[in-house]
Amino acid sequence: MLGTRSDRSRLLLKLLRVLHEGMGDVSSLPQRLADTLCQEGGFAGVALLLLEGSGKALVGVAHAGISARYPAGRIPRGRGVSWEAVTKRRGLYVPNLAEDPRVFVPGRLREPLSGLFLPLLGRLGPVGAMVVHAPAEVGISSEDRTFLEQVASPVALALENALLYEHLQRAVALRDELLQVTRALTASELDVLALCQRVVAEAVRLVPGAERASLSVREGEEFVFMAAVGYDLVGLRGVRFTEEDRLRWYGMDQASLLAGRPRLLDGEEARRRAAATRPVHGAEAMDRHGDMNTLKVTLGVPIVLDGRLEAFLNLDSHTDPDAFGDESVEVATIFGHQVAAILKGARLRALLAYQATTDALTGVHNRRYMEQRLREELARAERTGQPFCFALLDVVGLKRVNDTLGHGTGDRVLQEVAQHLRDSVRASDVVCRYGGDEFAVLLAQTRPAEAARALGRVLRQLAVRVGPWGDGIWVSAGVAAYPEDGRTQEALAAAADRRMYRARQLGVHVCKEG
Repeated sequence: MLGTRSDRSRLLLKLLRVLHEGMGDVSSLPQRLADTLCQEGGFAGVALLLLEGSGKALVGVAHAGISARYPAGRIPRGRGVSWEAVTKRRGLYVPNLAEDPRVFVPGRLREPLSGLFLPLLGRLGPVGAMVVHAPAEVGISSEDRTFLEQVASPVALALENALLYEHLQRAVALRDELLQVTRALTASELDVLALCQRVVAEAVRLVPGAERASLSVREGEEFVFMAAVGYDLVGLRGVRFTEEDRLRWYGMDQASLLAGRPRLLDGEEARRRAAATRPVHGAEAMDRHGDMNTLKVTLGVPIVLDGRLEAFLNLDSHTDPDAFGDESVEVATIFGHQVAAILKGARLRALLAYQATTDALTGVHNRRYMEQRLREELARAERTGQPFCFALLDVVGLKRVNDTLGHGTGDRVLQEVAQHLRDSVRASDVVCRYGGDEFAVLLAQTRPAEAARALGRVLRQLAVRVGPWGDGIWVSAGVAAYPEDGRTQEALAAAADRRMYRARQLGVHVCKEG
């Protein structure tokens, strides 16, 4: 124990040296303080407890001497004398811990101890608590208690500064990492599904406490699951929610949602909300694959683009109800804004790619896209030896429609032909507007006779189509085959072009030879 004033002065100097040397290292500072107080002060034991970020618990971070036999661990809010000292903001002395029912000690004390419980009060509020132990028969003198109460103030300030410094370091490192992630994802050539999956994986990696995650994205007026970590995404594919459903699940006001503010729900509240917010489609799939029964806590992050909810990120823990503290919410907030920027960039790229390869009038692909696909199909056919056909189609009489009924009606004819072709061919086939009144169709793994039959059936249906243009739309087609008619784009296009005009001269729909 501290016997004289000189003993206390010596201890104070050593503590100040430890505080000075450890200002930037919160990980080692608490243990060094506990060791110094215990060894140099002659106390039986010393423990330092820091307040958890969420404020829900005190966590033992350093134990010296006999205190190491009874490590504090995590003490829930309101339990034990440490919490009472923090709440009342004054020191509490217990002469015999074994006889005081307020004492929160894991297991039973193997020796009688006294304890001084001191709140660590920083400039911004409580930081934690310091507990000093001595043998019960000796106790802690009033002079030592007064000295320790005075020591608690600089210890609290040093720990507060170290915590703030560590938090600042983490924040800077996190912002740098988020910036790198955002740049990498924004510059990536991933499709939307792959991009969303990467976003969710990064969210689980970056947000403290996150074990699983899912991302639902707007499709028209509904939201569908596009990515998940820890859940069966295939099983959740058919689940659809309305925007009102997403707002009910969010549970905060519209202004908070549009500001992208995260919200926390514990497991019980999440289950209650899920039961009251059934999806418009896929309720059974949600029950089967949503794993709501084991959910402990969920952190919901609205993803807002241009003032509208475009996606919703759920970060979940199925093991720890206190998984998400203040830092988790802060990280999720920053990450949510970054995700919004990533999705906006992806949509802009998709729009530009669509505009670059799509005919604005008809909505089918343009000639540039067809030439690219034709090159790819030629390379594939060279490798595999699989045949394919390339057809050119001419809308007969379009000039007459434009001249007599106007270009608006002529545009309707082209749109009708494009839609009918797109709806009638296989998913593996490619339809494009080749230019003016001409279309082209690439039919993968198809021989000339098969292509002629398929196109003939489609064009006969167009020939009886009635609309503002009159009775029927006549289309003539020429079919070229790989490798019979050539092994280059130019050769196949020339053969298809010759046969298209031959079909027009003969008054038939399709010409595949000659």
